[in-house]
Amino acid sequence: MKIVNKMNILMTILLVIFMVSCGTTDSNRSRPTPIPSTGTISTKTSPADYDLDYSYFKDNNLPIPNFFRGNSQEYLVPIKDVLDGYDFFDKYDEAKALQFYKDTTVRGVGDNSFYWRWKVTFTDAEFNSTVTNGLLFLSKNRSRDIYMLSGKNWVNKSFSRNDIGEIKDVEIAARGKSGIVTYIVITTNTNTFLLLREISVRRLFAPNKSSANTSRDINIYGAKGGQGKYSDSPFRTNVSILPSGYCAIEKNNGNVTIYGGGNGHGVGMSQYAAFDLTANNNYTYKDVLHRYYPNTKLVNMYKLEGVTKNIRVGISNSGGGLSHNAVNLSSTGKITIVGNGFKIDVPVNTNVNAKIVSGKLNIAVGGKHRVATANPVTITTSGKFIVLNDVKKSHTRNPSYRGKIELKASGSAVRVINELYIEDYLKQVLPSEMPKTFGVEALKAQAVAARTYALSDFLKYRYKNEGFHVKDTVESQVYNNQLENDESDQAIDDTIGEVLINNEKPADAKYFSTSSGFIEAANYVW
Repeated sequence: MKIVNKMNILMTILLVIFMVSCGTTDSNRSRPTPIPSTGTISTKTSPADYDLDYSYFKDNNLPIPNFFRGNSQEYLVPIKDVLDGYDFFDKYDEAKALQFYKDTTVRGVGDNSFYWRWKVTFTDAEFNSTVTNGLLFLSKNRSRDIYMLSGKNWVNKSFSRNDIGEIKDVEIAARGKSGIVTYIVITTNTNTFLLLREISVRRLFAPNKSSANTSRDINIYGAKGGQGKYSDSPFRTNVSILPSGYCAIEKNNGNVTIYGGGNGHGVGMSQYAAFDLTANNNYTYKDVLHRYYPNTKLVNMYKLEGVTKNIRVGISNSGGGLSHNAVNLSSTGKITIVGNGFKIDVPVNTNVNAKIVSGKLNIAVGGKHRVATANPVTITTSGKFIVLNDVKKSHTRNPSYRGKIELKASGSAVRVINELYIEDYLKQVLPSEMPKTFGVEALKAQAVAARTYALSDFLKYRYKNEGFHVKDTVESQVYNNQLENDESDQAIDDTIGEVLINNEKPADAKYFSTSSGFIEAANYVW
C-alpha cells in the first residue's frame, strides 16, 4: 500500500498485537463527550481551499514557499477526531501545538493506541547530530524535499556536510489544519535550509543512536488518551523514522524533546479509529467509511467496466526485492507445470525447483532436471495452496499462495507472479494490515479500503512492464505477511466486491494506524 506513506503500515503491523493487548476500554479513561457523527470540515479541498499560515516566514523576512500543489481529493479532507478543548490549527501558534501534543489527558477517536501521544528526548548534541545526519540522508534519498536559501528564493540543489556546518536552530515554520508539520526551517552557521513533507520531517528526526552519534538508546515513550502520563517503559527504541509528522519541539536545559501524536501519514481512515468507533460507539463499517471518505459511494467493482476477477501480484524474496536466485515450491495437492509445448505432472509433497542457467528457466522435480525453457511457466495445484519454500516474510516463513504461480526468467534471476481471485488476494492482505482483534465490523471497513486500493492499482496497471498489477510489499499493500483468519475472511465475504468510488473512479482510499486527533487533507501531505 502506498497509503498509506507505505512504510508506516509495516510499522503498524509489527506493533499492533502489543497495543491491542491492552483492550478496548479502560475504566479510568471514560469518555467525557460523545463522538460526533462527522468530523469533516470541508467537502472539497484543493491548494486554494485553505492556505497555510505563513506568519513565521513573514516575521523572519523569508520568502514564502509554495510547494504543496495538487494531490487534493474531495474525500481526503481535514477531520477533527479529538473530543476536548482543541480545534483546527488555522493560525501559526507553536505554543498551542506544543500544549496539544504534550497533553496526555486529551481524548479522541482511536485513542486506545499507545501512539496517541508519544515523546522522544535528545541532548542538544544528539539532536544536532540527528538533524545533520537527517539532512545528509534526505539530500541523497529525498532531495526534492530540501531547499536552501539563496537571496530571496528557496533553491533546490545538492549539498554536502560542509554546506551544513553547525546547527544553530531548528524551527517548525508552518502546519496544516490538522497540526501536521508542513515546513521546517533549519538555520546553520553557513546556510538556511527549508524542509517539507511529513515523510521527510519524520526521517529528519530519526530517533536512533546511530543518527544521534551516541552510545545510549534513543527511546520513544507513549500514552493512550486520558492516561495522564507516558508509559514507564519505551515502546520503540532506535528506529529510523518518527511515528508521525504530528509533533512539536521543546528545548529545555540542554535537552530537546519532540512531543507528538499518531502513527502514519494521517490521511484518510485511522485504523484505530475504525476499531474504536465500531467496538465502542455502535458505528457500522459504512458509518466509518462515510466519516473518513466523504463524497464517495459504495459500488460493486465486478460491475465496473474493464474489471476482471483476478489480480496479478509480484512476489518478493526474503529481502523484499523481486529477483529470486532460485525458487523451491511444493503443495499438498498434485502440481501441474505448463509451459510452451510441455506439461509436467508433479506428485503431492514433491519439491519443484527453478533457477536460471544460461538465460533459461531450468526446472527440476524431486531433484531431477526436467526442462529448460526461455518462456514463462504456469504452476497450478489440486490442493488449496502452493507453498514457496525457503522464503521468509517478517511474520511468515514458507508462505503459501492460492491461485496459480507463474515463473519466468529475468536476467539471471527468477520472477514469481501469483495470479488469483481478488477476494482471495484480500484474505491474505487483511490480516497483514489489521489484526483480527479489532473485530469484524472494523475489518469490513478495512476490507473495503484495501479492495478499493487494489482496484485502483489494477486499473492503473503501473507494473505492466513487470507483468503484474501490485507488489506484495508496502509499495502496494502488505500481502501474505500474516496467516489468514476467520474474522478477516468473514469481513471480506460480507463486503464482497464493495469498493469506494468518486466521480466514477476508484477512490484513493488512504489509511493509517493512529491519528493524533486530527486528519489532514491529502495535498498537505503529498
